[in-house]
Amino acid sequence: MAYNILKGTVDGSVDQHADQEIGGVKVFKNTVSASVFWDTDAQSPCATLKDVGVRSVAGKTKNGILIYDADGDAKTSYDLTYVEGKLNVKTVNANVVAGSAAKMFDIPTDKFDGLIGAYDLQLSNGLHNVRGDLQVKAAAGISVDEDGVSLQLEKSCGLALKSNKLTIDISQVGKINDRGQNASDDDLLLLTDVSAGSVKSTTLKNIYDGYLKLKVPHAAGTIGDIQFKGSSEFDSCSNLKYDSAENTLKVEGKINGQNVIASNKLVCEGSVYNSIRNITESAHIVSESDYTLICDTHKNKITVMLPPPCNSRGRVLIIKKVNSDRYKLNSQPVEITCEESKIDLSDSVILKSNYSTRMLQSDGKTWHVINKIG
Repeated sequence: MAYNILKGTVDGSVDQHADQEIGGVKVFKNTVSASVFWDTDAQSPCATLKDVGVRSVAGKTKNGILIYDADGDAKTSYDLTYVEGKLNVKTVNANVVAGSAAKMFDIPTDKFDGLIGAYDLQLSNGLHNVRGDLQVKAAAGISVDEDGVSLQLEKSCGLALKSNKLTIDISQVGKINDRGQNASDDDLLLLTDVSAGSVKSTTLKNIYDGYLKLKVPHAAGTIGDIQFKGSSEFDSCSNLKYDSAENTLKVEGKINGQNVIASNKLVCEGSVYNSIRNITESAHIVSESDYTLICDTHKNKITVMLPPPCNSRGRVLIIKKVNSDRYKLNSQPVEITCEESKIDLSDSVILKSNYSTRMLQSDGKTWHVINKIG
């Protein structure tokens, strides 16, 4: 079928058999029907309504994907769009999802089917891909084998693994004095710096100069001075010295002690002072400090009780009877006795004459008179 090429109103009918061309714009006010409409550009028949799959589209979602409904109708949904190469969908329900999954995230690891190769994983520090297997990188001092990751510790390094914990262990460490060696000023120690909260090293010399030397008391005075406790450190006195060349303790002053023992000999190159007491009471028990007792009996008899000889081995006592009343020729006696033992062979010793004197000494078992006057 062809149309008249004349412009304007065409009178009469179109030739139904001969070919004709129609030029210009033609407006059909009524229905145009034909068995076939021909597309001269495509050189094919034009599609008609019965040939179109989608006849109407419902919905105005931008970038929405058409969803076929029924009877040639389609629609769009806000939950299904395609923007800049990305398919956006709220829920995907599929029997199989295939692909590299390179852009997928938040996938539960227990939902994978089969093994995940290290090629497909983003690896953090300390991990690497070895032919598709995920492995821990072994660095200095660390080994990786079928048993896991472990530390490589030298036997003499001073460290050990005990109860799965890294601890200090010096049982396998060599001694510093092996082969005649010993500690030196430059040897190092590890210390925990509490103020800095870190571990630091220091030399033995620095430990001594900077700490121990300040904490340990230092000797005072000159060579040979005997040391004694002062207010904060040691103190000394020039009157108390020890001469190591002569093995002599030199004291310029007094020695005050309860017991002074000379195991070899006692040499006195000056005066000797012993205690002396005047006794007037009727009974006197010898005390630890007694040496010479002057017993005045012008008023009454005096009894002197000696200490137990077992506690007085080597002790010397001097007991003398006097009469301070020169107008009274006769006076009372002095009786010397000991509760635990005899004196020589007697139960007691009686001093009757004025100025009579007895020197006694204990052998640890009994008292003996070793000198007498009167």
